[in-house]
Amino acid sequence: MYQPLMDRIRTGARATRAELFEEPTGWPRVDRGIYEVRRRLEQAETEEQFQAIGLLCREVLISLAQVVYDPERHPSKDAVLPSDTNANRMLDSYISAELQGGPNEGVRRHAKAALSLANDLQHHRTANRREAALCAEATTSLVNIVAVISGRRDRPEQQND
Repeated sequence: MYQPLMDRIRTGARATRAELFEEPTGWPRVDRGIYEVRRRLEQAETEEQFQAIGLLCREVLISLAQVVYDPERHPSKDAVLPSDTNANRMLDSYISAELQGGPNEGVRRHAKAALSLANDLQHHRTANRREAALCAEATTSLVNIVAVISGRRDRPEQQND
């Protein structure tokens, strides 16, 4: 949990951007994955390393889907039970059940777009830093969206509402 801060202190790096949610989600595998994506993005220099960021992003989204998806509460639209690694189907079912209706269509499209970016990047043989950074941002954004939906980003006084 303290590794990012220790890395900043050790390298003398300053925070280069403000983050709305700096604290981890509390989902250990998801948090470790996001940290690894950021670390690798800072170090990546070759197409293969940028592709690997896409793979890591995809794995983060699979871990995220596995931790929030409940087949009882989040049935799929076509009644097909998703496999343990089908993040797209699990997250779609989760978001569709938790945020029903037309006003939430944008969130559902965002989730699909983040998954698509991760899948595309890992297969893009001429991947570059910009594409990897976009994928990392989309993945982090989706993690935070799901953390908000799940209540993990509520203030302590709001968590009992």
